[in-house]
Formats: sequence, C-alpha cells, structure tokens
Amino acid sequence: MNHETDDMNNNKNQPSAENHGGGGFFKKKRFPRKPQSQESRFFRMVLYFSLGTIGAALLIGIVTFMIALEGNEETMVPDMRGMELANAIIELQDKALYGTVQLRYSNKLSDKGTVLGQEPIPGAVVKAKSEVLLRVSKGAAVEKLDNFVGWNVSELESHLKSLESVYGPLLKLQKPYIRVYDESPSGTILEQKPSPGTELTVLTELELVVSRGPEGQSTEVRDYIDMEWRRALAEIVSAGHPFVFTMTTQEEGDPGTVVSQSPNPENEVPTETLRQLMIKAPEEIEENYRFGIIERELPEYPVHVPVQVELIRTSGEKETLISFNHKGGLLTIPYLEEVGSTIVVQIDGEEVVRHRVQEQALD
Repeated sequence: MNHETDDMNNNKNQPSAENHGGGGFFKKKRFPRKPQSQESRFFRMVLYFSLGTIGAALLIGIVTFMIALEGNEETMVPDMRGMELANAIIELQDKALYGTVQLRYSNKLSDKGTVLGQEPIPGAVVKAKSEVLLRVSKGAAVEKLDNFVGWNVSELESHLKSLESVYGPLLKLQKPYIRVYDESPSGTILEQKPSPGTELTVLTELELVVSRGPEGQSTEVRDYIDMEWRRALAEIVSAGHPFVFTMTTQEEGDPGTVVSQSPNPENEVPTETLRQLMIKAPEEIEENYRFGIIERELPEYPVHVPVQVELIRTSGEKETLISFNHKGGLLTIPYLEEVGSTIVVQIDGEEVVRHRVQEQALD
C-alpha cells in the first residue's frame, strides 16, 4: 500500500507533457545570442560601401552613355543670312544649336542688326548643341576720308586691304589711275577725289591722280624672270608701264612663268619704255579651262586712254579682270578662263574686243 502511494507521488513530481506544451523531449532549446565582434561589423561596412560604389559607378556610366547618345544627334544648319539677330537666335534654338555673334560694319545703315554671314554655311550637317558663328552688321561705319596725297599708291592699296578685314569695304580705288608727269617719284599720289574729310557711310570710289615721275626720267627695270604670269601682269599694271606679252612652249623654265624679258632686269631705261615679257604656256590646267593671249592692234592715241577688261562667266556673272592706261599700238592680254566664257575689252568706255574662250587657246 505504501509502495503504491510513493509511486503516485513520484509521478506527480515528474514534468508533464501537457504542462510544457506537449513538446516532451522534442522541445526546441533556446540559446542566448552571441554578441557580434568588431571585425564582423567592419567587414559588413566594407561590403556595403563596395556595393554602393559599384552601383554609383554603374549609374554614372548609364547617364554618360545617354548623354553621349544625345550628343551624337545631327541637325542641319539653317540659312540665317538677312535675318534679324533675334530671329536668327530663335531659329538656332529650334535646331538645338548655339549662336556666337561677331559684329562688323557694313555698307548700309539699314543693315544694322541683320546677319551678314555665318559659319558653318547653310545646309551643313553638324552635331546638336554645336556653335554657329553669326556675322552681324552694326551699321555703316561713319568714317572720315584720310588725306592720301603724298602716299605711294602701292602703300595705299595694302592699307585699304587691311581696313577691309575690320570695317568691310568702304573705299574702292577707281582704276586705271590718272597718271601725269611730275617731279615727285613715280607712284606718288598727287590728288584725290573725294577730298580729305569726306564722311564715308557707303562704299565710295576714290579717284587718284598719280605721278609718273619727271618726264624723261629713267627707272630701273624690274626682274620678272621666273615670276608667275598673273603676278607679273598685276605688278606691271600697278607700276603703269606699257607692256606686251607673248607666249612660247619652247623656252626653258617653269610652265606658267615669265621665261624672258626685254629690257633686261636692272637696266636703267626711260619710264615709258615698253616692257616685253614672254610666258611659257602653263601645262597643268584645270579641266575645261584654256590659256591664251588676246592681241589687238590699236591706233596711236595722243594721250593715254583707260582700258578695262571684263569677264562674263558662263553663268552670266560679270567681273573686272584688269584696268590700265594705254597709249595705242599692240594690245595684249593673257588669260586663263573657262571655256564658253567671254572676255570684253573696252577702251574709254567703248567695246573694241569681245573674245569667247574656245576649246583651243590662241597661239
């Protein structure tokens, strides 16, 4: 009896499955968390920082790539010549382009604020966001005409070319010059018209009276040998000497240059002595162009008369080739022009020669 009572008491003292949630021996044991070490926290920080850096680099790469794609877009440059500056800027913005402005004088007061020219040219294909240079008029330059009396005419020509790049064309020299004998050195400007102090607001022609030097004066002959024929023609016309050009294919020397001359270089001769230059015919000529020399025997004139040589291109456009004074006798004019164009020679305003450039040049 006592044994049964003890067994019952022992059973009460043992833990019951119901009292512990029915887990019995399958109950999950809970262990206390182990505190993280400093090394573990540092490793995690390095890992997160590395991942963030990689992500930022990828993002920057994607943005850069998108910008590069956008920069590769192309657009056509519009024609803004003659437009008001404000309208030209709006036109550029519509094409995703930027404008830079360069101011210069023009021939007309009414041009002020309008676009005279541009770079790149209209129709050019450029990348979006490119710059387009706009040359804009700031009106006509109100300048006063200088006193050029006493200048050498060659110095004046160079001076006006330098001014043209800054102010645009304000003065045009009327050619041929009026040349007279005078005690001043040859080429000295004796008179000018308009007079000094005249205001320049539009393109103005300047008429000059230039000294030939004292009558009977001797001058040293310029050396034209080996000089390109166009340059030789320009220099001899500028000096005001009478000239005759001939052509050869036999002489030694470079094609397209002066191979012989008379009088010989460095000789002292009267100013009015005829300069005779022989050109070796050019060999390398652009396709559809011909070289030749126009010849015409003129009557002897009592005074020097103005000669003007004009070119009429196949398009109908006209251009003055040279102007000079001539006293009569043999007139020669070398040329290298397109087949089908026409060369017109006028003496004192009257046409005396109309030459059409043919397939075969003159011999």
